[in-house]
Amino acid sequence: MKNNKTYIPSLFSKLTNLTQKYSLFRKMKALMYYSDAVLSLFIKKPKYKHSKKKKVLIIYNLAFGDGVIFRCSLIYLRKIYPKNKYDITLICQKGIDKLYDKDDIFDKIIAIDCNKATVNLKERIKNFKIIRENYYDIIIDPVGIFEYTTNVLYTRFAVGNKKIGYIDNNSKVYISKRKIKKIYNRIIELDKKDVSLLEYYNIFFNKLAGKENKIPLGFQKLKTTPTKLELPKDYFIIFPSASIGLKRWPINRFAELAKKVYQKTNMTLVLVGTQTDLEAINELVEQLDSSIPYLNLVLKTSLNDYIDIIKKAKLVITNDTSAYHIAVIEEVNCALIAGAYTYDRYALYDFPNKEKYKRPCVIVKDKKCKNCNNRCPYLNKDDKTWPCLNEITVNYAFKKIEKLLDGNN
Repeated sequence: MKNNKTYIPSLFSKLTNLTQKYSLFRKMKALMYYSDAVLSLFIKKPKYKHSKKKKVLIIYNLAFGDGVIFRCSLIYLRKIYPKNKYDITLICQKGIDKLYDKDDIFDKIIAIDCNKATVNLKERIKNFKIIRENYYDIIIDPVGIFEYTTNVLYTRFAVGNKKIGYIDNNSKVYISKRKIKKIYNRIIELDKKDVSLLEYYNIFFNKLAGKENKIPLGFQKLKTTPTKLELPKDYFIIFPSASIGLKRWPINRFAELAKKVYQKTNMTLVLVGTQTDLEAINELVEQLDSSIPYLNLVLKTSLNDYIDIIKKAKLVITNDTSAYHIAVIEEVNCALIAGAYTYDRYALYDFPNKEKYKRPCVIVKDKKCKNCNNRCPYLNKDDKTWPCLNEITVNYAFKKIEKLLDGNN
C-alpha cells in the first residue's frame, strides 16, 4: 500500500546535518554547556537520602541501533551491581526503553526525548527536572566523551556522589580536560584501536567491573514474540533511510538494486520503518520498477513486529545502522551500504571469536581517510551525500550482495 504523506525533516535532523557538514556548528554546541549552567540555577538539586541500597543512574541517549549493541554487555550489569545492594535506573532516548523492559536489569527505566530537547527549551527543562528527581550514589555515562554531546551535558546536570565517563584515547576530544574533570570523578579509558561498537561497550563494562567479573564478548539475541502480520514466505528488506541526509545513499540506486535482487531471487520486497523513514521510503516506492512485488508496512508495526520482521527476512539491505545492528545480532543475511566515516566502530564486526557468528556484508569504499568520524576533508558545500558513500555504484554493491546470497561472503 502506497503512503503519499511526505515527511518533513525535524529541526533536530536539520541541525544534526549542519553540525556534520560545518565545523562551526559543531563548535557552537559548546554554548549549550553555558546555557545549561543558567538553567541549573532554576532547577532545584535533590538532597541525599540514606537508603539500604545504593542508587545507580545510567544515562544512555543514543538511538535504537546503538542500543541493540549496548544491550549485549548491559545484560551483565547485575554482575557488577547486584540487586541486593543496588537500585539501578536507566534514563534513555524514548523508544529504546522497549529493548530492555523484558530483561531483569533495571529497577526503573525512564524514557525521555533527548532529540527534541536539543531544539526545544521546554522539553529540555522537563528532562532536566526528571534527571534531578533523585540524588544518586553513582552516575554512569557509557556513551563516550567526545564533544559537547547530550550524554556529557546530561551527566553534568545529574546530581550524585560519583560520575563515571568513558574516553577513547585514539580519538580527538573537543572538550577541555578542565571541564571534563569538573563533570566526572572517574574516567574509563579505551586504548585499543579500531574496535567495533560491540567491543567498545564490552571494554567499558569490563573496566567498570574490574578483574573479578569478566563480561563476555558476543551477540545477545533480542527477545520478541512472533508478529501477527501476514508476511510473504520469502522476502527481502530494503531500508533506505538514514539518521541524517549526508548518510543517505541516493534513492534511485536503491530502486535499481531492488530490481537486481528481485531478478536474482524472485523474493517480495518488504518495507518497514517509522515516521522519520517515511520520506525516503515513499521516494523509493515511487521509483521501484513495476515488476517488483512489495509490501509496505511503514507505520504499521510495533517495535516487536519490526524486530521480528527483520529476523525472518532472507536478506536485509540497509543504509544506516539501526536495522543493520538488529540483523547482525540475529545473524540474518545483511548488507550495509555506508560511507567510511565510522568504518571500524559502526560497520566492521571484526572481533575475537568472530568465526562463531554470521558476518554481515559491509559495502564500503575502504579509503585512506576512513574513520574520519564525520569530519570529511573532501566534503563540498553542495554535496548532499558523503563523497565516500556517493562513490558506491549499484553494480559495485550488487556484486557483493550476490556473493552474500550465494554463500560466498
